[in-house]
Amino acid sequence: MKLKQFRDKHAPPGSFKANVLTLMTGTAVAQLLMAGISPVLTRLFTPAAFGAFGVYLSLAAILSALSTLRFDQAIMLPKEAKAAAHLFWAALLSAAVVAAVTLAVCLLFFKSILSLLGITALSAWILVLPLSVFFYGASQALISWSTRRKKFARQSVSHVSRSLAISLVQVTAGLLRLGPGGLIGGALAGDAVAVLILGRQVRQEDGGILRRALAWRKIKAVAREYRDFPLFGSPQNLLNAVSQNVPLLLLAKFFGPAVAGFYVLGVRCIQVPMNFLLTSLRQVFFQKASATCNSGGDVYGLFRRATLGLLAMVALPAAAVVFFGPGIFAFVLGRQWAASGEYARWLVLWLALMFANVPAVLFAQIYRKQRAVLLQDILLLAMRVLALLIGGRRGSPLLAIALYSLVGVAFNLFVILWAASFLRRSRGALPWAS
Repeated sequence: MKLKQFRDKHAPPGSFKANVLTLMTGTAVAQLLMAGISPVLTRLFTPAAFGAFGVYLSLAAILSALSTLRFDQAIMLPKEAKAAAHLFWAALLSAAVVAAVTLAVCLLFFKSILSLLGITALSAWILVLPLSVFFYGASQALISWSTRRKKFARQSVSHVSRSLAISLVQVTAGLLRLGPGGLIGGALAGDAVAVLILGRQVRQEDGGILRRALAWRKIKAVAREYRDFPLFGSPQNLLNAVSQNVPLLLLAKFFGPAVAGFYVLGVRCIQVPMNFLLTSLRQVFFQKASATCNSGGDVYGLFRRATLGLLAMVALPAAAVVFFGPGIFAFVLGRQWAASGEYARWLVLWLALMFANVPAVLFAQIYRKQRAVLLQDILLLAMRVLALLIGGRRGSPLLAIALYSLVGVAFNLFVILWAASFLRRSRGALPWAS
């Protein structure tokens, strides 16, 4: 009772703090599960298996960037729930279409894809890519709808269920020595469980309004109104996904699956604790920022506080990885993974700035800056590929990763300063009225 009174006093139900706390609780349990099984998985699977798994996840992430055509991000913006429900269906239908196209491509070019990647261990697992693409799109649509409705508890349940399914399947597959297929199967099972559980909760609580919104003519009209999201947001999201996943594909191509596996673990071990905060904060902050814009509030002040707060959170852990990365990785994951710690020393610089630029990215979406972000991401992708090619040509994976990370640092800093500039100029004004 005292704990509940303390919570209600310092984080009243429905407040920003309470919403973050609700999501963070579920995310904490989910991330702790994933972190807890990592030392087990690194002793059950080889670096090469993690490399093949990472290549699959990279392909899934790149294709999933197009899955909802970014209509899921637009769900937060309309003032009326009816328009948001139409956007929900636009996002879900887009995910189904993109998954169907992915299936056709996989069936037609199965052998060519495996030959291009140079990792035969993926084998027939390439054919389940469409499922990963659809589950991701459906999950994003359900999460955005739930965020708009301030139903954060249901998202926490979904996060925990996903991690439980992944953990059980991957550990079992590791004990059975199933190789990269076991890792892929676990990830797919987790995504499916998360979508089924969240979808069931949304249907029970919001099924009425969503069923009434399932009208093709109205869905098409709302989709046309928010066409800048698929026209500019989708290509930008695709470029961003390619930029973040191209190192794994090129590292596997230049240096083999083992080096790709070291990279996968380096990124994963940094992102797990970061995602513990960001998974919760991003969704709640997007809702808060959209509401602040709609009410004509102090958007620049909100942006400044959030960005500086994120930088303060990430500074000390990032410094620890820079100075002690190889030793930490060797101790926790096993001595064969010390190379991941070397890579992490560089990767954490980029990932720390990416952690802090979340408010900038979200405000760019709210202020409909997709065209400018698209141009930025085209340049970012070109510079990242160049960095990786330099490292590949010189035969040094560490050089490739260091240059890739430094390019990311420079661009993330630019995005933060750019967002600060347009928000300062627009202070107190609605974005669509400026």
